[in-house]
Amino acid sequence: MIDVLVIGGGIVGLSTAMQLSERYPHLAITVLEKESQLAAHQTGHNSGVVHSGVYYAPGSLKAQFCREGMTATYAFSRLHGLRVEERGKLIVATNELEVARLKDLYARCCSNGLDPTWIEEPELRRIEPHIVGRLAVLIATSGIADYPAIARQMAKIVVERGGKILLNSPVTTMREDGDSVVVETSQQTLRARFVVACGGLMADRLAEMCGLAID
Repeated sequence: MIDVLVIGGGIVGLSTAMQLSERYPHLAITVLEKESQLAAHQTGHNSGVVHSGVYYAPGSLKAQFCREGMTATYAFSRLHGLRVEERGKLIVATNELEVARLKDLYARCCSNGLDPTWIEEPELRRIEPHIVGRLAVLIATSGIADYPAIARQMAKIVVERGGKILLNSPVTTMREDGDSVVVETSQQTLRARFVVACGGLMADRLAEMCGLAID
């Protein structure tokens, strides 16, 4: 029997499996992915931006997790030689109304510990000639990362620790059965002590398979 079955081969599912394999090396962990490759959905189709947490309320968990996630993303990428660029982000105001809003954002950035920098119009033109604006805020810690490559590296780590990655395995049915969960795919039937569903936009369908209310 599988100890933990993780459904979803994107960043969330693979990072979950990787962290579980680190904390509990004795567990038998398997990751299910419906597609023929990892990171085929949201993980492989996002902007690639490493966010700093500019817009989240100061002191909120979202702001905290965004900063911690940013730091972890840079560290993981550099540790494993994956492409990552800490290029920074410009937030630009083009009129007086936007300038007023930008000042509020600047204050929020300071509260979130992001060390923002005011950029006047001449400096803005020098940094990025194709931008027309009156004022800007530079968030130096924002950047871009190769999230599909991160996902593949996480999968590699899971496998090196004894875990399994099963591709081409869309879940067709799932049910709790005594002290385990039975998961049927197009390829086989699996039994696990625990299931962690990281199905992204398919999460509601997985929940319904288990008879959970999704109101």
